[in-house]
Amino acid sequence: MRGRIYSVIVDILFLVILAGLVYLQILRWPLYHDLSKKNHIRLIPLPGLRGTIYDRNGLAIVDNRLSFDVVIIPQEVENVDTTYGRLSQALGISRSRIESIVKKDYTAPFAPITIAGDVDKDLAFRLEEKKQELPGVLVLPRTLRWYIYGERTSHLIGYLSLINKEELERLRDYGYSGDDLVGRSGIERAYDKYLKGEDGGTQLEVDASGRLVKILGSKNQKKGEDITLTVDAKLQAYAADCLEGVKGSLVIMDPRNGEILALVSSPSFDSNIFVERGKGEQVLDYMKSGSHPMLNRAVNGQYPPGSIFKIIMSDAGLETKTITEHTTFVCTGKFYLGRAEFDCWKEGGHGPQDLRDAITHSCNVYFYNLGHKLGPDTISEYAQKFGLGRPTGIDIAGESAGLVPNPAWKKARRGQAWYEGETINYAIGQGDLLVTPLQMVEVVSALATEGSAPRPHILKKVGNDYVQVPKPRTIPVSKAAMQTIKSAMVNVVASDTGTGQRARIEGIKVAAKTGTAQTPNGDPHAWFLGFAPAEDPKIAFVVMVEHGGHGGVTAADIAKKVLDFAKDNTEIFK
Repeated sequence: MRGRIYSVIVDILFLVILAGLVYLQILRWPLYHDLSKKNHIRLIPLPGLRGTIYDRNGLAIVDNRLSFDVVIIPQEVENVDTTYGRLSQALGISRSRIESIVKKDYTAPFAPITIAGDVDKDLAFRLEEKKQELPGVLVLPRTLRWYIYGERTSHLIGYLSLINKEELERLRDYGYSGDDLVGRSGIERAYDKYLKGEDGGTQLEVDASGRLVKILGSKNQKKGEDITLTVDAKLQAYAADCLEGVKGSLVIMDPRNGEILALVSSPSFDSNIFVERGKGEQVLDYMKSGSHPMLNRAVNGQYPPGSIFKIIMSDAGLETKTITEHTTFVCTGKFYLGRAEFDCWKEGGHGPQDLRDAITHSCNVYFYNLGHKLGPDTISEYAQKFGLGRPTGIDIAGESAGLVPNPAWKKARRGQAWYEGETINYAIGQGDLLVTPLQMVEVVSALATEGSAPRPHILKKVGNDYVQVPKPRTIPVSKAAMQTIKSAMVNVVASDTGTGQRARIEGIKVAAKTGTAQTPNGDPHAWFLGFAPAEDPKIAFVVMVEHGGHGGVTAADIAKKVLDFAKDNTEIFK
């Protein structure tokens, strides 16, 4: 009886084993066959090169440069002690550091492990000469994104960093992989889909120990599309140099078509830091810096415009027939609203001022009177008519909209009524009104062209194909009003009593407006905007210096330098 029980148990165990074999070798064969195949097939990726970025004249702004990495191939190292010792001496790093890198980055005996990236060319050549003494150590060439102008183009071009998990899930179907660098800001982000190259690689067969048996095949990588920008690289670089040491921004645009010729924000950052190995601390310094070098002040900075807003106020007064060009107010240096007192910037006042005089001298009292007559809703209407309070639509992500207040906005946002005193401040570009430098270059372009507001844009060509120029927005304004304001803006620079006379350019008539915007803390912000030549505008410009004082000094001086450079060193005025 006991023998029969043992026999049944053995039969059952045999059936279990047989069932397991059937399951593993027949039912699960496809899975294990696939795993086995993957276990002896390896793919060494070869990243695709990003496209080159050129300026309007064909000068490279961003390219790919050759760099050299020192790597170890574990299966080819004959004597670990000797090799690590000699490599430590050549690279100037400790042996323990080399051992740590190898241990951390090891994946397979044949897979190269980078010990030092982007080493000096002379060092790379010396190591090549000693390759017989360093078996298993190779110097491998690698392409590295190269931002030729460094900090001078950082906010315009942007930077790259490794793709994150969320982006990878969204973009995997578009050819992105976990090792890809993607654009984080500026042109690198806006046109990443064109610039991104197509990865290649080599397929290898390895044995059970992971050693290379043979190369099964390879696929060449492809370079991304080259793109051409509207900017002038020389002008961009010089403008950046002019802003060095200050916080602020500068935008230069062709008012006829919206092409950005230069876009600078200061302080800035070096885009190269983000693609070079071992620069993590410097990246962290950028992120933590109290001067906010990563902020694109030209596109994202929002400021009270101060007196540059008076050009919009002037158009509102003329278009609504609240004033004519000959309407005169007497500036005694003070404006009274009940018991409240509002000062002009000039102590003692300017005396009798018509509209041209008021723009030329930037007389606050004139515009206090005009604002009081117009009222906040009309001021708000004309501010929005010129494009304030919304993004311009430039082809850089994350543009700020600014803020155009009015009584309804204040009631909805703060639950408070609007006071007449707010209208008086509103009239000279103060209070809750906020604009970006980019918005103001569009505003002054609309004045220069007498009603055609181009959409700012930076991309000119993809490959050899020109992109379609965005259609301008038409602002319904009278030419008579525009000509009156333009002639007054010429006087701002040309007149010996004009607030912008420091920006005179020999041989070119400049139309401009200064702005000094009060801030809660520190010196006022300095603005200077305009266009040139006044009779046939080819350049519209805005200079903004945070806490720069009077707009007719610091900002006007920077504008003069840049316009002089453009005249003598570019084709823009020709």
